[in-house]
Amino acid sequence: MRIFRKLPILNLCRRPVRSAMLLCIAALLSFTVFGGAVMVSGLRRGMASLEDRLGADILVVPEEAARKNDLESIVLQGSTGYFYMDDSKLDEIAAVDGVGQSTSQIFLASLAASCCSAKVQLMGFDPATDFTVLPWIRKSYTEDLKEMEIVVGSDITSDEGDTLTFYDTDCTVAAKLTRTGTNYDRCVFAGADTIRVLTASSVGKKLNQFKEIDPNHVVSCVLVNVNEGADIDQVASAINDSVDGVTAVRTTSMVSGIAANLSGISHLVRILIAGVFILAFIILMIAFTMLINERKREFAILRVFGVSRRSLAGSVWSEILLICLTGALAGSAAAALVTLPFSGALRSRLDMPMLSPGIGTILLYLLLAVLICAAAGTLSSFWNVSRVSRADISLALRQER
Repeated sequence: MRIFRKLPILNLCRRPVRSAMLLCIAALLSFTVFGGAVMVSGLRRGMASLEDRLGADILVVPEEAARKNDLESIVLQGSTGYFYMDDSKLDEIAAVDGVGQSTSQIFLASLAASCCSAKVQLMGFDPATDFTVLPWIRKSYTEDLKEMEIVVGSDITSDEGDTLTFYDTDCTVAAKLTRTGTNYDRCVFAGADTIRVLTASSVGKKLNQFKEIDPNHVVSCVLVNVNEGADIDQVASAINDSVDGVTAVRTTSMVSGIAANLSGISHLVRILIAGVFILAFIILMIAFTMLINERKREFAILRVFGVSRRSLAGSVWSEILLICLTGALAGSAAAALVTLPFSGALRSRLDMPMLSPGIGTILLYLLLAVLICAAAGTLSSFWNVSRVSRADISLALRQER
């Protein structure tokens, strides 16, 4: 009966077109499950990374910046852009009752021109007061940044020791940061002394719009942590009331828009997976019903030769599982080739932070996709396989004459 053990593979090879169509159905289901799970997981990790990078209770920006549609992208995700206010606002904000920690940042947008190595967002921070950028940098670089030293995001094609030029001013790359899944991966970070030099260089080239503000005394935003026990909303209102020309917003309210988009995408992916599962279930059930009906005589002959009902049913199950497992692996591989190497393109397309999951999570989703495909094949063929094991031999042979 050695040939009987090879029968599932031989049957699949004997009908290559039919087998290929069933494989495609299983692959489509697996592609949807695996790709959807990886994408949603990447978006959730990107969201968590964004919240971790933000690390402040309140964000204070110039009034005109608060009205910009791309404010969230610039501040939360590091997209290219800039806006400025006088650095005296930092002292005024720090004096507001309830404000604990406060620090400022400066944004400069470089150019894809001869004066600059690349078009990136330059973000300056004050190491003496910073509590958002510095803890992240410390994971990659433990020393203090010297003047004209910079730290680059993971997507910048430069390594430690390389030189990058901005506004015809050379900077040395001190370290490269870990991936965040946000536009911060394409940003360049500099200390207060370095960003002042670059600001002066940009002024010399008549770039960036400082308007009537002294370029030597500008900040783009102020990040605030409130004192323990203080109400964040009340402190934000106090800043708006007591400091002219600024808008203070709770950072969680800015992130909530991205969180709402993530929830909507997750819900859509779940609906898509459920729809594809139902569609695959129906198609597989019809296909397996046709397959069983056209092979009644074959099954009857096998029974005549002494094959038990249990062995016959096991052979059919083997065919079905072989189709589902092969299709699941092919579909998951195709989804991995789309979602993992092109996560940056997906992030830009969705305009949301996205950080690919680790290998352990990916393997877990692969197992999930395989199990769901196997479940679809098993459930859709259960009744037909039961019919095979219960079929009357003589009746099946008479019907095929």
